Amino acid sequence: MIRKTLPLLLLALAVGGVWVIQRQQARPAAPPPLLAAAALAEAATHPEPPGTAPLLEALRADLQVHRQLIVIFADEARLKGPDLERALAVGHRLHHERRDLVHQLNGALTRLAAQPPALRDPVASALLDWMEADPEVLELDRLAFRDSLRVLQKPLRRDTTPEGVLLNRRLSRDLAEADRVEALVETEYQRVFGGPGHPAQGGQRDRWNTYVAELQRRIPLDPLLKGATIPSPASGLQGSGEINGTELPEKVLILSFDDGPHRIYTEEIKAILEKEHVPALFFEVGRNLGSQDAAGQVKLGPLAAYTEDLVKGGFVVGNHSYTHAQLSKETGVPLDLEIRETDQLLRAIPGAHSQLFRFPYGARTPLQLQALAAYHLRSVLWNIDSLDWADPVPSSVADRVLKAIAHEQRGILLFHDIHDRAGKVLPVLIPKLRADGYTFAGLDGEGRLRLVDRP
Repeated sequence: MIRKTLPLLLLALAVGGVWVIQRQQARPAAPPPLLAAAALAEAATHPEPPGTAPLLEALRADLQVHRQLIVIFADEARLKGPDLERALAVGHRLHHERRDLVHQLNGALTRLAAQPPALRDPVASALLDWMEADPEVLELDRLAFRDSLRVLQKPLRRDTTPEGVLLNRRLSRDLAEADRVEALVETEYQRVFGGPGHPAQGGQRDRWNTYVAELQRRIPLDPLLKGATIPSPASGLQGSGEINGTELPEKVLILSFDDGPHRIYTEEIKAILEKEHVPALFFEVGRNLGSQDAAGQVKLGPLAAYTEDLVKGGFVVGNHSYTHAQLSKETGVPLDLEIRETDQLLRAIPGAHSQLFRFPYGARTPLQLQALAAYHLRSVLWNIDSLDWADPVPSSVADRVLKAIAHEQRGILLFHDIHDRAGKVLPVLIPKLRADGYTFAGLDGEGRLRLVDRP
């Protein structure tokens, strides 16, 4: 089967060699995320565990994108019109690149955790040394490390060997440090802006502003905003039958989650929704579910079990393309593959297939909408974007969502189940919105509204 391949410029980093982690005051810029992803993808084809170098470069690249997104949206309140469109376009491009990187990184960290201690621990220690002690890593950068730390720790929880216990303790300490940093910026945000149960007291976000100023010194904004190639979502195309949230009854909301399933966060979000009796839509990327060989045979991967659990819980799952590509640039066979492969993977999971499709970034033209017709799929967009993919501060995400809902008065909310932010804001948002008279609804597999909110 023809599949786009990632650049292999870091091939040498991925295949053998002796690696030494050197501390230095001035580091070269992190490699583009796709190059780091390519190194990890190549490493995955070899029997030995992923080496330190490609993992470290991937973590550095991920941190760099995290920083770039903060710089782009640092002055979010003043972004209007074309400036906001340009920021969203560049942010979406970075998010797209980051998805390739994180997909490979999470797989590599999971494989690393499965190695014997003699192979695993030197690599894990080198990665944690960098996170904990590198002088170029800032205190608030630790917000970027939580997802990787949790992915590495999850399979290690079953390791009761002395080496496993020690590594688990170190990972727990690093996660606790990330929690401490998050609590600092959360408290600061709530003091300045307030929130549910937290009246605003005024003042400045001194710690956060100092962090942003340092990032702006290191990462100039103007070069980042050039070359915006991925458009932000447009309003619904006339006569397309798209659902975008604006057609819902007043005070009706639908929660949706993109880019999963995830090894940790899909399950956590599902538990929150079940506890609150809230329906939701999950739009999933096919490569997370498995693969299809040249003969068309589907092979489900381990993450498909999370999708099956969602279906058993009564949630509706939709197609979000196979690689999360910008489909507005695709035609012919590549476009068909992006739709068809995920469609067939979902059909292989009992009860998971539906007629719902979400274009990554909402990027589509009438040509791509026509391509859905062959699979009897219906496009579902959103009209309220949490920006949880760009904002690491849960209170800020919640505040943005509440303001957007107050303006829209109805709609489909966009979250992602590949980060921890949604799981942190939902326990605050759901009771707050219900108290304000909102109802949470869902869609069935054909896109019909289901009013099944049960507080």
